[in-house]
Amino acid sequence: MRRSASTALAVLCAAATAAVTALAAAPAATAAAPLRARAHYVDCQAKPGPERGTLKAPWRTLAAVNAQHLGPGDQILIERGTHCTGTLAPNGAGAPGSPVRIAPYGTGAKPVIDGAGAPDAVLLRNTQWIEVSDLEITNAANPGTKRRGVRVVLDDYGTGTHYRLTGLDIHDVRGDDTKDNNGSAGILFSVTGSAKETHYDDVLVENNTLRTIDREGIFFASSWNQRPVISGYDPNGPHWVPSTGVVVRGNDLSDLGGDGIVMTATKGALVEHNKLNGFQRRSAGYNAGMWPWNADGTVFQYNETSGGETTRDGMAYDVDEGSFGTVFQYNYSHDNAGGFFLVCTADGSLGDAVIRFNISQNDHFRGIETCRGSFTGVRFLHNTVYVGDGVSQTVVNENTTNRHEIAFDNNIVVKEGAGTAAFNLRSGGVTASHNDLYGVGSVPLNPGGTTADPLLAGAGTATGRGDAGAAYALRSGSPALGAGAPLADAGDRDFAGNPVTPGTAPDIGAWNGVPAGR
Repeated sequence: MRRSASTALAVLCAAATAAVTALAAAPAATAAAPLRARAHYVDCQAKPGPERGTLKAPWRTLAAVNAQHLGPGDQILIERGTHCTGTLAPNGAGAPGSPVRIAPYGTGAKPVIDGAGAPDAVLLRNTQWIEVSDLEITNAANPGTKRRGVRVVLDDYGTGTHYRLTGLDIHDVRGDDTKDNNGSAGILFSVTGSAKETHYDDVLVENNTLRTIDREGIFFASSWNQRPVISGYDPNGPHWVPSTGVVVRGNDLSDLGGDGIVMTATKGALVEHNKLNGFQRRSAGYNAGMWPWNADGTVFQYNETSGGETTRDGMAYDVDEGSFGTVFQYNYSHDNAGGFFLVCTADGSLGDAVIRFNISQNDHFRGIETCRGSFTGVRFLHNTVYVGDGVSQTVVNENTTNRHEIAFDNNIVVKEGAGTAAFNLRSGGVTASHNDLYGVGSVPLNPGGTTADPLLAGAGTATGRGDAGAAYALRSGSPALGAGAPLADAGDRDFAGNPVTPGTAPDIGAWNGVPAGR
């Protein structure tokens, strides 16, 4: 019997309803189970045989590792004592609480990743939730071309979250003299592209060693950096999208061709407990030890910087253009050819920077240097600058007549032995008060200050940041004891951790503790 169209439709609807009811009643176990996290083993010196990425049949090349797609909780475990040549460029990403981990297994020396002249020894591209630890990384072959030890890059990615680079020994990365989003560095975090707002969040670079690197040591760069406070501002370019949650801590850097640690296009970055010895050694450009550019709210503290070469900058520390709310505190600087500190705006602007409770020992050429452009709200407070025998320094050198608003308060400057120390003020914007300027020439107006010997406990004898506080303590009878002005921006402690009580007259200089010898 032939059915009508309406009858056929009713049958179909009844069948569909039954199917939906059956699906709703199906047990939850029929849903796809999450993929199980895997461990991939790598031994580049393993004997020939099957390669399955297991402990008994490990991968023998980095290419085999790079061919895998990694997911949350996966691990790449590299045999200690092995030497792998090429680029480690894992694919895939972790997830919140389940990062991808790259680390050694077994006993013995850290496994070596040798870039052998490739652009990168380790490349982490468009990934997140990833942790890399305890590897030896080198890239010395074919020197003078662009290359990195570790490059992390996000290209039109959006927000990349959770990066950990810890315990890495990076050395002999003999790159060219390029400094940009794709330049040469020991560790480079780079944002590229212009189609999608992109930045990093939650980054830790901790307890790594970097030596013999060209050009940059640790460098953060971004194409999303355009705002009116920088030179060459392009209103049509990718606007400023800063990376957040960046911490660079406990790293040891030496023999660098150019800069040490540079934060660009970051907000609220923390750079602390790092040691830098030897920078600006091979670059034809201008380089400094540690500094921000186009970055807001950066804190540099408890760092030690020395061995800067040349006077093409060559200073230990710098607040550079486009940076606001920068704090440098509790840092030690010594024996830098270019000097202690640079404040530079070029054709942009900067402001609201406080440099407090730092110690400079035998930095040459310039204590504080300004460059073209103007700025406001820069405060040098409670610093101690020692210029010893045979060292000459311009304590504050304004190299243009552009007005530079600098408050120079509660500082100690001591000049001893051969050589000179003097101020060169040209803009009319530098004001000074309550400083102890001993042995210094061309002293500016200094209300509340003195030119008497501050009686430092061991001036010129500090061997590192660890003993600098004791070396620059004030002895009993020092005219700097209790002679400073209470300052709102002084913070709550001195270089050595002694308390600074708000509203009370502090000591002048970087020390505010019990006098030495008492």
